[in-house]
Amino acid sequence: MHRNKLHVGLLAATAVLVFAGSANAADLYGGGATFPAPAYVGDLYNGTSPVAKLSRDSAITLPAVTFSVAGLGNSTGTKVPVFKDFHTRYSADAVSYCQTGSGTGKKILNNDGIFANGACSPAGITGFSSVSGQSAPDFIGTDAPIATADYNTFITNMASTRTAIVQIPVLAGAIALPFKDTTGGLTSVALNTEQVCRIFAGDIKNWNDSRLTSPVAGSHPITIVYRSEGSGTSFAFTSYLAAQCNGKFGLAADFFKPNQSFATAAALALPNYSASSAQAGNNGVVSKVKSTTDAFGYADIAEVLSQGVMYASVNGNDPALFGSTGAVSLAPAALLSGKVLDGATVADVPASVAAPARNCTRLVNPTAVISGAYPIAAVTYLAAYNAGNGTKATALKNLFKQFYAPLPVGGVTPPDTRVSLPTGYAYIDGNALFRSSAVGSINSCIN
Repeated sequence: MHRNKLHVGLLAATAVLVFAGSANAADLYGGGATFPAPAYVGDLYNGTSPVAKLSRDSAITLPAVTFSVAGLGNSTGTKVPVFKDFHTRYSADAVSYCQTGSGTGKKILNNDGIFANGACSPAGITGFSSVSGQSAPDFIGTDAPIATADYNTFITNMASTRTAIVQIPVLAGAIALPFKDTTGGLTSVALNTEQVCRIFAGDIKNWNDSRLTSPVAGSHPITIVYRSEGSGTSFAFTSYLAAQCNGKFGLAADFFKPNQSFATAAALALPNYSASSAQAGNNGVVSKVKSTTDAFGYADIAEVLSQGVMYASVNGNDPALFGSTGAVSLAPAALLSGKVLDGATVADVPASVAAPARNCTRLVNPTAVISGAYPIAAVTYLAAYNAGNGTKATALKNLFKQFYAPLPVGGVTPPDTRVSLPTGYAYIDGNALFRSSAVGSINSCIN
């Protein structure tokens, strides 16, 4: 059991900022998206063998497991993961996070044939490794926003006790395109939008193609490495491909279809590839690229940098510079209420979910422009339940609010003491009205 504390800091010269701990110790069990994992938990999982899917605060000791588990932290540097900082601020509370991919995370949220108290094992994921009596997670991470089908499953399985889904956007990040050098001397790749489209369409399928900016000598067939499971990274990347490639460069208007399954989204492209390889998790994609000559894939830039893999620039822009100028500023109107995302189509939360709970599902409009020169970026979300959170409700609110700068109190804005994010990520609350709207939903919707 964790002891509850109050963490106190000075606010200017006259006020005090208090991080109020929850009345009861709360171990929060979550999982899902791998894209934000370096920001959430750090990169210590890369140092385990086999590579751990489960990362948890050292304050959490249950359940005892026999497979690889990583702590929260980074192998180099001084940056502190968001979930580790959470325990520092609220010492009674701690987080466990399992990297399953967004698709599996949403299934666990919905108790859709897989449950939180299954094992988060590298040998095969059957849950988040929550304590034995907890079949529903406390929260999930997803880069593939809740869709109508997801919500309908929630209504069938969970709505009687949990009422509605709370979905809050928390971060934006760059999706990099890692590659493996060739014996022909491929040591850097500079691509424009058309070249990205043609490679992932299977039109350019060899690094010696004259349509590339710097083709190599000899034949070097490209191996496309993609996510094997339902993935928010795949959803965000194929959304980019659909928006930028469809109806252009000789491709049909519906060539790419935004989907958390890359194999579904790129079904027309897969037969065109010289070779391809499906891998679990962004870690698995980058690891496969790293070990496969002539390979090319997609993953969060932090994972690419953590494994020391080379990556392409796009339109002259470096994904490692994404977020380097501070928080992304999105217009308040971009934060939709009571909406789900079906592919590229915004739709209403199912009508059976009553107001105001239906409005707890917040969605960044997919047409909103994420500031920053690098063009391939994703918004990632945390999701939880509207009701039934019991004694964990305060801890969950505090966890979600870790991603937002504090709002003014009595006309005084407290200092922003959030941790610095890994390379390629950005907070998304650069607009104060956007921030206020999101925090308002966190405070009112998690009960």
